[in-house]
Amino acid sequence: MTASETPADLIIENATHDGVRVDVVVRDGLIAVIGPGASGGVVARERIVADGGLITPPFTEPHSHPDKALSRRSIERLGLPARLTERPKLMQRQRDLKATFTRDEVADRAGSFLRLAASQGIGTVAGQADIDTVTGLTSFEGVMDAREKHTDLVDLRVTAFPQEGLVQDPGAYDLVAAALAAGAHRVGGWPNNEQSQEDQLTHLDQVFELAERFGVGIDINIDYFTDPTERVLEPLAERTVAHGMQGMVNANHVGALETYADDDARRVIEKVADARIAVTVCPSNLGGSYPYRGVSRANELLAAGVTVTVGTGNFQDNWEPFGNLDPMDLARLAWHAFPLSDEGEGDGVDKGIATAWRLVTDHAARAAGVPFGELRAGAKADFVVLAATTITDALRNEPGPRRLVRGGQIVAGRVGELWTAPEPARA
Repeated sequence: MTASETPADLIIENATHDGVRVDVVVRDGLIAVIGPGASGGVVARERIVADGGLITPPFTEPHSHPDKALSRRSIERLGLPARLTERPKLMQRQRDLKATFTRDEVADRAGSFLRLAASQGIGTVAGQADIDTVTGLTSFEGVMDAREKHTDLVDLRVTAFPQEGLVQDPGAYDLVAAALAAGAHRVGGWPNNEQSQEDQLTHLDQVFELAERFGVGIDINIDYFTDPTERVLEPLAERTVAHGMQGMVNANHVGALETYADDDARRVIEKVADARIAVTVCPSNLGGSYPYRGVSRANELLAAGVTVTVGTGNFQDNWEPFGNLDPMDLARLAWHAFPLSDEGEGDGVDKGIATAWRLVTDHAARAAGVPFGELRAGAKADFVVLAATTITDALRNEPGPRRLVRGGQIVAGRVGELWTAPEPARA
């Protein structure tokens, strides 16, 4: 039976893929046909007329905290101090907040977070869940509940994250191990939060020990601030190679690298590249806290062949009052912050804009430890259809519909109107 004889579940008509106008025919959750005019004569139960809009594999959010997302509203309700800037006081307010978390409340907030992610075209979220002697496994279990409930919308990859440390919070090690045994996808860490350099390295060793014990990758917050005394990235790279975990480690923030002497930075970047460590920075970290967390040496890392991506990080919680989970905003901020404006053109394409796009597509997927989707016949029908016809227009975030398709079904999206204003009346 030919493609034109069999009814399709979904047709995407006149979309732009790799600069070419194509139709996509979907049957039984798979891409049956993709190509120019491929839907000619085919009847479908549902059809999207793309009008030249981009079609791409779903976006990936490579660094987030779904357990804390949307918890900022509780600060006032609980009577916690509202205006804080000092890091120790912010850390204590976070402990006070999560001490009140319940499994159901975390699941509810994390579920809202995942639904918003899907509406923005995100198909995979890498999310850290705090695990420590303050929250126990409550945050992790709530996030896993939200994951189970939203599997048709988003693939949530959960990191067991010992926010309070492993040495200074000795009960956390066994809790993290329990979370990994219960299905956490990666082990996290924040070694810089320990009280001494020796404890930081012990923390790092325990993270690798857990990763090897459970056969998982590592998603770790490292050298968080623009503070030249934070120096754990280099031993992270050395241990990654020593443990044979090249390509299995994602390092978040990496702000201190900005402050290193150039010779030191070159040495460390070379080790990061050899270890195939992905680096995820948060463009919103340029401000809002002190010391600033920066955007690392993103251009130098990219030039060395390191997978660099951008993440949301905190979202309407103790640390961050804002956020909308839109990958286009992250990519555009990165274009300004790295900056990518001076990369020039090649083959008629602005290289900086193309790099910004990759930060939230294939680079983000690699950092999250998942394969980047493919748009080809026989592949799973997971993709996003945007209104913009070029990646430049997409990063401008011009209004228009955005639809997320998973398994051949339109599962989420957003509806945008044109920006309009009446023309002045003529005299």
